[in-house]
Amino acid sequence: MNGSGFPSGLVPLVAQSLEKAMGFVGTVEFMLAALVVMLAFVKPRLASQAYERLESRFETLAAHPLRAIVAVGLLALALRAALLPWLGAPVPSIHDEQSLLLQAQTFAAGRLANPAHPLWEHFETFHLNQLPAYASMYFPGRSAPLVAGLLIAGQPWLGIWLAMVLMCMASVWMLQAWVRPGMALLGGVLVVARLGVFSYWVNAYWGGAFTALGAMLVIGSLPRLLRQPRWHLGLLMGLGAAILMLSRPYEGALLCIPVAVLVLVRLARPGPVAWEGGRVDFIRVAFPALLLLGAGGTLLLLHNQATTGKLFKTPYSLNRETYAIAPAFLISPPVQSQQRGPSYFRSFYAQESTNFERRDSPAEIARSIAPKIYYTWNFYIGPSFTAAFLAGLYAARRRRFLLGTLVFFGAGYFLETWNFPHYTAPIFPVLLVITLMGFEQLRTFAPGGRPVGLALTRALPTAAIAMLLLPASSVLFGRPALESNNYSQPCCALGQESVKSMLTAQLLASPGPDLVLVKDGPHNPIHYELVYNAADIDHSAVVWARSLGPGKDARLEAYFANRRVWDFEWLAPGNPEVYRLAPRQTMSPPLK
Repeated sequence: MNGSGFPSGLVPLVAQSLEKAMGFVGTVEFMLAALVVMLAFVKPRLASQAYERLESRFETLAAHPLRAIVAVGLLALALRAALLPWLGAPVPSIHDEQSLLLQAQTFAAGRLANPAHPLWEHFETFHLNQLPAYASMYFPGRSAPLVAGLLIAGQPWLGIWLAMVLMCMASVWMLQAWVRPGMALLGGVLVVARLGVFSYWVNAYWGGAFTALGAMLVIGSLPRLLRQPRWHLGLLMGLGAAILMLSRPYEGALLCIPVAVLVLVRLARPGPVAWEGGRVDFIRVAFPALLLLGAGGTLLLLHNQATTGKLFKTPYSLNRETYAIAPAFLISPPVQSQQRGPSYFRSFYAQESTNFERRDSPAEIARSIAPKIYYTWNFYIGPSFTAAFLAGLYAARRRRFLLGTLVFFGAGYFLETWNFPHYTAPIFPVLLVITLMGFEQLRTFAPGGRPVGLALTRALPTAAIAMLLLPASSVLFGRPALESNNYSQPCCALGQESVKSMLTAQLLASPGPDLVLVKDGPHNPIHYELVYNAADIDHSAVVWARSLGPGKDARLEAYFANRRVWDFEWLAPGNPEVYRLAPRQTMSPPLK
């Protein structure tokens, strides 16, 4: 036994189990939240005077809605800017990021798609289509922040950062329509702390913050519009819905359908129309919203036409038909694709289809649903906000829209084959509203007249903000050593280098353009790919291509006759070096 009364080996065993399920940072967050909850019950008045002074200043700022919104935006800007010397612009490494970068470059050049390359077989890669056009498989809104960054400063990540800042500001604006001003400001600060500095939503190129921004415009407009319909609210709601349509149309629809139903139900109520101006006001609000939705739908169709040659065929479905095995939804039949590409493509798509194959029994379906619930909870709520979220569910029992939307979204999301937090970005504002309603509810919790709930609403946000010290210490001092790129949890995305970025820098350091031929072999990693190029392949300083055998390679070398040609291959595990890059003529000496 130890001093706590637990068996001596129990505490380390629990910690190990937590770390296996939640990671090191998640375990620290859990233990810190548990400590805070215990302190709230044991010493609910701890540091109460300091908190009262802080809350007084907080409420003063919150009383000015615009100032509160701007303050949170500046906080998000300043915290990430402070880390730029150590944590600069992220280096794209995942397939999705490379695909979105190509899409951004294409749009920034004024095109919806690029012409197919005459030697396109050498450039086949994950999440890109080669025929009938060279283009990303993703919906066009996903890369909008990257396009903004390219156009503003030639740096795509700047747009990602800007999208995060705008999302944090939008969270305050949205919450101001649902909870008290002080709670709305607190919510914005917590969004910055949880997602605005170290998460992959700001330190990678996946684009979750931009989708969430659209959702917050929709959910923030709704109560304002129902109370006092104005054309600018219809414009904001339409803009948010258009962002969702262009970035994540399926999940966006899961949010927007309940919103549309609520608005129509209010309008169709028998008796006096709820809005003072009646249906005239409805038309005034609906027109700008529908106008933006129509523009978004038109852009989608034009993008389909440019990338697939068909108005109603998306580049995503074309890509799945060309390479994949599993469909996007568990209820769909398996994809009968061409299964093109090198051999390790088959390994990637076979691994990708694991979730789809687990759909033949209730137990397997439950195994698919449970991670979706867990990762959504862990990313947006986590141990720090669980008490507030549960209290919010109780407080929202009379807000049927919030609970109904949560259930409707969850039912639709459970049908999807895969599970990433940016998939669920459209439901983030609903989760945030419920959580902040929970903080309001908790403040009244006083068992035996002791202000336990008030202590929780003070200490839990403090603990959540204090969690920033852990990744900050890792970035600044290298301790603790954290996982470089975590795409399932709010912390952390810290990776700043990749094999490709290092090799590209070495090649660019010597004069002349280069052509790198990547060999297909048994050691090629399936989650890291080198064969990605810019929108204008022929004029790129370094061109990455697949080696397809002597005959086809000779034709490629002749096409790029003015370039130095290199062979790249991944080496077997256990070799002193992970890969070899050497001139094609001699294969030596290797470039290190």
